[in-house]
Amino acid sequence: MRLALLPLVVFVVVLALYIPTLAPGLLWGGGDFATFQTMAYLLEIQLPGGIFGHPLWVILAHPFTRLPIRDVAWRANLASAVFAAGALVLVFLTARRLTRSTPASLLATAALAVSHTFWTYAVMAKVYSLNALLLIACIYLLLLWGEKRRSGYLWGFAFLYGLSLLNHLVMATAAAGFLAYIGLIAWRCRGEPGLGKALLLAALAGGMGVAPYLFLLTGTGTTGSALGTVFGFLRGLGYVATRPQALFLGIGVGLALLLYQFPVTFIPGLLGLRCLGRQSGPEAWMLGLAALGNVLSLLASVDPRVLGGYWWNLHQYLLTYVVFALWIAVGFAALWPRLAGRKWAVGGVVLLTVVLPILVYALAPTVARPFVSNLPGFRPLPGRDNLTYVLSPWKHRETGARQFGESVLAALPPDSVLFADYSIWAVIRYLQVVEGARPDVELVQLSGDQVSLIRQYRDRPHLFLADVYRYYDLEGIGRYFEIQPFGPLYRLVGKGP
Repeated sequence: MRLALLPLVVFVVVLALYIPTLAPGLLWGGGDFATFQTMAYLLEIQLPGGIFGHPLWVILAHPFTRLPIRDVAWRANLASAVFAAGALVLVFLTARRLTRSTPASLLATAALAVSHTFWTYAVMAKVYSLNALLLIACIYLLLLWGEKRRSGYLWGFAFLYGLSLLNHLVMATAAAGFLAYIGLIAWRCRGEPGLGKALLLAALAGGMGVAPYLFLLTGTGTTGSALGTVFGFLRGLGYVATRPQALFLGIGVGLALLLYQFPVTFIPGLLGLRCLGRQSGPEAWMLGLAALGNVLSLLASVDPRVLGGYWWNLHQYLLTYVVFALWIAVGFAALWPRLAGRKWAVGGVVLLTVVLPILVYALAPTVARPFVSNLPGFRPLPGRDNLTYVLSPWKHRETGARQFGESVLAALPPDSVLFADYSIWAVIRYLQVVEGARPDVELVQLSGDQVSLIRQYRDRPHLFLADVYRYYDLEGIGRYFEIQPFGPLYRLVGKGP
């Protein structure tokens, strides 16, 4: 096969994996997935309530929601699959530029494609597969600039990296790696005509790229929130640095998750890290510092004061896994002379790289079930098996959110008011806003002082709670209303003045 066709083959093959395992539509998951599906359709660049969202993903996913296939939610999920497939094409091209080995690059790309976190966020509507695409595109452009010394690659990198913050602030964790690479290449080529001008224009391009992010940040009044994230990171680093137990917990969980992603390919990954480290070239510094920045940002979230906490942010290690895939390629390239020509060895490596992780994900829920009935802190939701949902990356059987949302709307009397927490509110909002279901129902998201909010509607005849989970102030609500089961809901009946 001609080398020029391999990127296309990679793109098609991984889509052939992701599309059949794509979430079929609406998803549970803290409400974020339904919210992203709604935002992509409406082209909302910020969350309801004026909270700064992830505009770049919304803008790029919006055209997918207009495709004439399936429903809007499925199309938004498809956008993530396409972004993931694009990222894997660039992983292959970047790995081949690093190693000059096509087999090693294909194996590394396959390892990342079937890794748990990458696969999971390739089949659901969220920003992380686009993060991966942006990161590897930046790395690829820098490698091209370092090799060919054409300023356009550097300017393209600078603009794209600045723009990537419009997708997610976690992209900032790669900054040290990128700056180190640029600095080392510039030092190596010091005195080269036009270098200073190229660097200056790159800085301007980066400023142009980051300008939309800064504009929206100030326009939505969330500058303080962004600064709070930075200060929280620094405070979190201080927390883990002074508490060895917290540091060991963070590192231990991170390593366990890495092994779950790459049960055998972690070996060539570590070998590749060692090989690049020995060379101590600009590429080694770029990849090493980019991964380190991401790891440190996650370790900082071990601090219980950090919003979301460590356990709920583990998926952000995805950027490290992209870098780790490049280390896997370097490791396989070092091992390939021993494998080439031995068909049984090559076949065994392919099975261990691709098939073994899939078997692990398939068996993990069954193996874990006798020891844990539910993952700590995970909310029981209709139609969702939490162990399977978390431990297996495929989501093609996740239909519970739509079934529950439709049953709720079908059960409500005309002109009802439904009070719901964010997870359920996001699903019902999608059905109302995107599909036009039950416009007579007023949907109210519960937050803050729930009792005062509900009492504002006390003169309405039909008031309902979506759930009685711990997110609801049942004690406070119960002082003014009787909470009566009503099909999948709970009716609120006033107790008097």
